[in-house]
Amino acid sequence: MPDGIQTNIEAISAYARQLPHYEQEAGKFGNLIDSADVTDEAWGVVGIFAKQGYTDRLAELRSLLTDLADGVDGFITKLNKAAEMYRDAEDAGKITFGRHEAQIDAMGEPGA
Repeated sequence: MPDGIQTNIEAISAYARQLPHYEQEAGKFGNLIDSADVTDEAWGVVGIFAKQGYTDRLAELRSLLTDLADGVDGFITKLNKAAEMYRDAEDAGKITFGRHEAQIDAMGEPGA
């Protein structure tokens, strides 16, 4: 890494661990959508014409929530991979002898 640039690997990992909360919230919201979908009888004779539009909007909302959950899941995977790559790059410059750890010049750094 160039001088002066530091990556907080633990912050990346901690953020990735918090993201499943949003997937769970999308699931809860999906349950509310299911309860908002009422029967044809509840619309009555006049309202039945509006029901299809309502049903279509609920289907769109369900689809968006599925996309949100999929996006969060993919983002978690990418954040974990990024943290792993940063950790590997950091560990490449360390060597351990028993209980002692030493920094060595990593590839690509000035003077290497």
